[in-house]
Amino acid sequence: MKKRNGFTLIELLAVIVILAIILVIAVPKILNTIEAARKSSMEDSVKLIATQAEKQLLINQTQGSTAVPTCSDAADFSSTEYTACTLTWGTGNDAGKVTGISVTGGGKFDGYTCSMASGVVTCTK
Repeated sequence: MKKRNGFTLIELLAVIVILAIILVIAVPKILNTIEAARKSSMEDSVKLIATQAEKQLLINQTQGSTAVPTCSDAADFSSTEYTACTLTWGTGNDAGKVTGISVTGGGKFDGYTCSMASGVVTCTK
């Protein structure tokens, strides 16, 4: 009698079941990680926009201009990534500082709306 090399149907089914269980556990965790990275990226973008707007205001003042920067002055906006952005500038002791910002995402940030108040950025989906 010849010795057969190979796997039986039961062994192949067991491997497929094990792989399916691993996928059921791993895929949601990977998707959650991707979503958390996307949210963190949006939060960082909002902080960068606010910082750049404040720098642009200082540049304008140094050059003798009284123009107050907008979001598009502070960042190179792509309509595919951001659908709306507004800056709120402080007065009095907070003059020259962005005291509030609201950004609505599009594209890879679709569904996210982020705002910053008192230096704290919150994003919701």
